Amino acid sequence: MKRWVLGYLAFAALILSATGTTLAQGFQEVRFGIYAYRPDFIMKERYQPLADYLTGRIGIPVKLQVLDQEQMRAALASNQLDFFLTNPSQFLVIRSERSLTGELATLVRKHDGVATASLGGVIFTAATRNDISDLSDVRGRTIASPGLHFLGGFQTQALELKGAGVDVLNNNRIKLVRSHDRVVRSVLTGDAEVGFVRTGILEEMIADDPRLADRIRILNRQNLTGFPYAVSTRLYPEWPVAALPHVDSDIVRRVASALFAIEENYPAALSAGIAGFAPPADYQSVEYLARELRVEPYDELPKLTWGELVGQYWGWLMATFILVLLLTGSMLWLRRKKRELAAEQRRLRRLILSWPQPMLMLRGGEFVDSNRAALELLRYAMPRSLLGKDIAAFSPQTQPDGDVSRQKIQRLLQRVDRGEVVQVEWVFRRSDGSEVWVDMTLAPVHETDEPQPHVLCSWYDITGRKEAEQRQRMAASVFDHAREAIFITDLHGLIIDVNDAYVEITGRARADAIGRLPPLPLEEGTGVFASARAHGFWSGEFANKRRDGERFNMALTVSGVRDERGAISHFMGIFSDITRLKAQEKELRTMAHYDALTHLPNRVLFTDRMQQVMAQARRQDDLLAVVYIDLDQFKPVNDAFGHKAGDELLVEVANRMRAELREEDTLARLGGDEFAALIVNISEPTVLENLLARLLHAISEPVQVAGHLVQVSASIGFTLYPQAEELDGDQLLRQADQAMYQAKKQGRNRYCGFDSAAS
Repeated sequence: MKRWVLGYLAFAALILSATGTTLAQGFQEVRFGIYAYRPDFIMKERYQPLADYLTGRIGIPVKLQVLDQEQMRAALASNQLDFFLTNPSQFLVIRSERSLTGELATLVRKHDGVATASLGGVIFTAATRNDISDLSDVRGRTIASPGLHFLGGFQTQALELKGAGVDVLNNNRIKLVRSHDRVVRSVLTGDAEVGFVRTGILEEMIADDPRLADRIRILNRQNLTGFPYAVSTRLYPEWPVAALPHVDSDIVRRVASALFAIEENYPAALSAGIAGFAPPADYQSVEYLARELRVEPYDELPKLTWGELVGQYWGWLMATFILVLLLTGSMLWLRRKKRELAAEQRRLRRLILSWPQPMLMLRGGEFVDSNRAALELLRYAMPRSLLGKDIAAFSPQTQPDGDVSRQKIQRLLQRVDRGEVVQVEWVFRRSDGSEVWVDMTLAPVHETDEPQPHVLCSWYDITGRKEAEQRQRMAASVFDHAREAIFITDLHGLIIDVNDAYVEITGRARADAIGRLPPLPLEEGTGVFASARAHGFWSGEFANKRRDGERFNMALTVSGVRDERGAISHFMGIFSDITRLKAQEKELRTMAHYDALTHLPNRVLFTDRMQQVMAQARRQDDLLAVVYIDLDQFKPVNDAFGHKAGDELLVEVANRMRAELREEDTLARLGGDEFAALIVNISEPTVLENLLARLLHAISEPVQVAGHLVQVSASIGFTLYPQAEELDGDQLLRQADQAMYQAKKQGRNRYCGFDSAAS
């Protein structure tokens, strides 16, 4: 049977091809639009063979156009398309907007050897999301969809979830990403928690990337016999092919014949992943879906005229009219009852219970009523805590102005009795013992039928304002009396105010300082304000000059002052004179690193410099000598003439040795009569030997101390660096020390190099 149909279609194609020349005279090309549910380049790659196939079958060039929803609507509105292939939902919208020839055919897709003319929707999430396992878990989640007009990309899922009690349009956040591929990407990257795509998309993407199958999980999977795709919803007819009315009927028949003639093994079918085209399907199920979801073209209610309204709802209108009459009668009856309750209503009118500002009623000086805000202000739970008591009962014994609270309130109420409205600031004590400032207003309430007039008492909490005023007074006091210099600048860094300490430290009068830049480090200048603006503050120490030219050191901190909007409006700087502190620091550094007697570097500084010159010798491949010097016969001089004479001798010997060394060399006193030296950049051994010989000669020259001429010598040991084995500074100093002892053993007043074999 199938072969007979194919033979008939082939015969019809031959008949139509015979008349192709005549038809081509009217149409230079046929414009075929395809809805882009995947990226354009994929759609063009898949469906261009179909356009080529149609070109060969109908004898007229077929131009393929891949269009999104808006582009296809625009093209159809301007008659730029002859045929189009789109999803059923958009087909309904287009059919409602303009007349069509009708559906020519329905697309048949193929996967794993199984063909189907149906489609559905897929609901999926990331495989790692253990909190989403069924349709009820989708409620409140972020959903990625290609668009609300996609049948398989949104509408089928929305209807399925609606049946499960989940209204995605009202309960979920929908991210419209315009294509199915972006939906999958959004779920995998975490931009969305759930994704909606049409059937077949995941299978196509898994074919390109098999790892995708392990990264997603399909919700509400349906096991449908004969349907080749994973699906989460019921099925609907596949995409229709439709023709526009302006297309010649012969061309429509030829295109339809060519579409029905496509076999699943044709290149056009293989490229598009389809099995061909079937006769037009029944799209009533799609119409039902659109009506249920109220999407285009069924998203607007039909207009109802007044005549139709009266005709359809006559009974309801009569019932409403009767209800209005009954309500009118009820209102008249309630008005009579209201007059009967006038006395109670007058009391309620005097007290606005719902007013957020605390309001109370006084009679005879005592509270007779109170609203909830007043209770909350004084932190009481029940009105009876206030009723029957006067204002003084909730006030401290005296007010801040020194007046006794009870006497002051009596005077105020006397003025109110005379008809005055009194406003005064008052302090109350709450139930927890804390105090609250209020702006209190007392006003007489005259009622003709009441023998004793009431007094309306209202409070406005001004505690925050009072605390701010107190803080402002304290800040002003700190500004005036602080010992640190304080200045305030505008946004451009020009001073607008300074305190007395600023004048005292800088020597500049307040009038001279205002309108000028504050003392800033020369190397940074206005960069200080840029840093304070960017980071909120700047802090540093630098030298400056007073007005008389005297130099002093200052520690400065500049902070940004922000307004109520959080923007910096001013800058505040605080600095202090740290000249004496810096001098003490310098003295402490000197004491920590220099010998107090000879002013030579001590062992700590010597060790630090030795590490530096060792690193330099390694980098520059230079030769370094570590020298250990011990004075001979120093103890007899010290014992014979006293420690003062010994100190004079050490100072003189140190000066002589320092004079013989080069500027780049280092001489240090290690303790007692022991010295050490670092000789750098030794070009050859003779240079070192000549230097050591000069040191021995300088030391052995007679010295005048304590009125006596004394003479000492020295034993010198040295070692060189670098050596074959990597050594640290302590090892080098020990080698030089061992070489010095060798010099003493050999008769003193000589120098000796370190010999590893001898050690």
